[in-house]
Amino acid sequence: MLTSLKNIKMLAGAATVSMILAFPAMAQDIFTVSGVHVDESADTAAAAREQALEIGQRRAFEEVVARLTLPEDRQALSTPNTSEITNMVRDFGVSNEKTSSVRYIADMTVRFKDDELRNYLRFRDISFAELQSKPVLMVPVYRTQGSVTLWDDPNPWRDVWSRNVAASGLVPIKAPIGDLSDIGTVSAEQAESGAMERLSELAKRYGANVAVVASADVSGPSGGETVDVTVTRYDPNGAPQVFGVREATQSGETLDQTLVRAAKSVADQLSDSWKRANLINFSTGGSLMVFIPITGLQDWAKIEDKMVGLPVVRSARVVAMSRREVQLSLDFVGSTDQLQTALNQQNLSLTRMGELWFIQPVGTDRLEGLSLGG
Repeated sequence: MLTSLKNIKMLAGAATVSMILAFPAMAQDIFTVSGVHVDESADTAAAAREQALEIGQRRAFEEVVARLTLPEDRQALSTPNTSEITNMVRDFGVSNEKTSSVRYIADMTVRFKDDELRNYLRFRDISFAELQSKPVLMVPVYRTQGSVTLWDDPNPWRDVWSRNVAASGLVPIKAPIGDLSDIGTVSAEQAESGAMERLSELAKRYGANVAVVASADVSGPSGGETVDVTVTRYDPNGAPQVFGVREATQSGETLDQTLVRAAKSVADQLSDSWKRANLINFSTGGSLMVFIPITGLQDWAKIEDKMVGLPVVRSARVVAMSRREVQLSLDFVGSTDQLQTALNQQNLSLTRMGELWFIQPVGTDRLEGLSLGG
C-alpha cells in the first residue's frame, strides 16, 4: 500500500505527483451486526454455548445480507453452511451472558469480513448496495380515538422510534427527543401538512438533511388493533415520496409489539428505496479526470478522508498537485450518478463544466483561478 498524501509536504509551486491512493472498505459498521440474542439449551453448558454461538452467527449473517440486498434477490439465495459463515466472520463478542448446566443466554455482536461477504454475493450474481446514506429524522405522529399527538405524552409511536429501532443499516434513522426546541419548531399539524421549512430546521438540528413524517393511525379494540402508517419522505432536493404500511395486532401480541413491527416495516421500505438507487453494478464503471480545488495540504487531506472507503471508488491516482489544486484520475464502478450520490453523502459535490469534472465540498465555490492542470 502506497503512502497517503497526508505525509507529503506541500510543494512550493505547481508540481507533478504520481501516486495511487488505496481506498479501503467502507465503514465497518455496515458489516457489523449487534444485538443478536441467543438462548439455547443442550445436554451440557458447553454444548449449549457452542450451539448458541453458531445460531447467532447464522442470524447475524442473515441480517447483514438483508441489510445489503433487496427482498426479491434474497429469495434465490440459500443460506450457506456453518463453515462458510464462519469463514466470513471476522470476529464476534458476547455480552449479558447467563449460563446454567444446560442453557446459554447472551447478546452477540458479529463483525463480518467485508471482502469475503462481497465475494459471496457477487459469485452468486446477487446485486447489493453498501453506500450508507446520511441520517434521516423520523417525525412520528400518533393518531388514536380522534386525537393527534407528536410531542405530548403518551405517544407510544414516538417511544418506539426513540429506542433506536433503526439506528444502523444503510439508512440510519434518528428520532427527536421532543424538548422545548423541538416543540417550538414544528407541530403535529405542520408535520402532516408538510411544512418543509420547519421540517428541514428540525432535521438539521439532529444532523440530518431529510425529514420523514410517519403518521400512525391506530384503530380497533384492545388486543385487536390495526396500525395504518402513512409515510412521507421530505427531501429538500426532490419531490416528497409517499408510501404506506399496515400491521395488525396478532394473537397474544401487545400494541407496543405491533408498533415495533410497523416501525421495522417503515425502516425496511426506506432502506429498500435507497438500495434500489444505489445497487452496485460491478460490470459497469469508468474513469474520470477530476480537479479538486484546495487551499492547502490539510484541506486536501480532509477531502481525501471523505473519499476513503466509498464503495463505488476502485482507486484514485494523483496526477498533479499544487497549492491550489489536485488533479486526480479516479476509477469507479457503477454510474456517474451513483458516484455523485456517494460523494454527496460525504458532503462533497461532483460537478461538470464543459469537459472538465470537479470535486469540492458542498456549498463552496473554489473554481475561480484554477490552473486546471496547466
